[in-house]
Amino acid sequence: MGSHAKTIGKLSSSSLVCLLLSVLLLSGCASDRTCKYVSNNPIFFPPPPDEPHIQYLTGINSTDDIGEEKKKSTFSLFVTGSEQPEIVKKLGKAFGITEYKGKIYLAEGMYKQISIVDPVAGTIEVFDGSKSPKGALGYPVNVTLDDAGNMYVADTARREVVVYDSTGNFKTSYGKGLDPKSKITDVKIIKGKLFALDLGVNVLRVLDPVTGEQQAEFGRSDNLGQSLQLPSNFTVGPDGNLYIVNIGSNKVIKMDQDGNFLGSFGGIGDQFGQFSKPKGIALDKDKRIYVVDGGTNLVQIFDEQYHLLTLFGWPGLPFGSLNGPAGIAVSTENINYFSKFAAPGFKLEALIYVVSQFGQEFCIPRISVYGLGNMEKK
Repeated sequence: MGSHAKTIGKLSSSSLVCLLLSVLLLSGCASDRTCKYVSNNPIFFPPPPDEPHIQYLTGINSTDDIGEEKKKSTFSLFVTGSEQPEIVKKLGKAFGITEYKGKIYLAEGMYKQISIVDPVAGTIEVFDGSKSPKGALGYPVNVTLDDAGNMYVADTARREVVVYDSTGNFKTSYGKGLDPKSKITDVKIIKGKLFALDLGVNVLRVLDPVTGEQQAEFGRSDNLGQSLQLPSNFTVGPDGNLYIVNIGSNKVIKMDQDGNFLGSFGGIGDQFGQFSKPKGIALDKDKRIYVVDGGTNLVQIFDEQYHLLTLFGWPGLPFGSLNGPAGIAVSTENINYFSKFAAPGFKLEALIYVVSQFGQEFCIPRISVYGLGNMEKK
């Protein structure tokens, strides 16, 4: 979708009117009906009459919501007696999310675990390493994996980065002793280096992924507008540059991997292009920037010049709204699997996974799955 940044365009006046009407309706979801979305009435962003570029596809709360084949009912299993009913595994309240080789990794702070969701196989698993005394998690908030499948978890209770191997066994942990005020909230592996975002002391640390020794840190500046201020999440773009979300300034700061300031956008407010509680952030291959705003329950999408392209997830929709959104991941894996939820003629080019911390009683799933794409021309 190389030309997609142009075709999304800026929000039209008709889109703004439709969006505001949707927010005002706040119809929610009746508590006495089933929270199962059937996509015979597709939910698009932006809404008509504009050309759609994002569709709400489905939600994931448990193993009942995923898998290639329809699962046998508990009743049929009971009658035949040939098999034991499958235990439904549910997702808990989570913050961070990432995707690796088609699997979705969810940092569930309250359950003190990382859940690994395989949409195609229909499974939700927890690796063994987090159950061992040394590998036990305190409050995981973000997770990432390297090319070898090793997993790195930012744990705010342990104040460390906890590391597991590709089979899920505990390897080591880094960060203890760096600073008593440290609070590691996000972590990435970039070109063989471990980048750990420290909200407690407002820096981005660069660690040796083998020894855990700190090699550098940056984020402090005499220019307040270029400094990190309560940084919560970050990501790396296709160009290798870092995009860091700051709760303190309600801005996204762009830096290179040496900590040089390259720009910023946002600012406090509830207008389009502003943020009131920014959290998760992601970039796609075309350098579009996705920023989750927990204050307005929206995801805003910007181009690489920081122009607002579109947004999605606003309150009041029958399905497709967000509530307390936090983590976000964009992927081109599993498009074939999720294409069955797409409207006829809507061609998916990427998937967007967004975590909602609240709203399950209003039919808002733990993971909302959206499709980025275009309606095919007839």
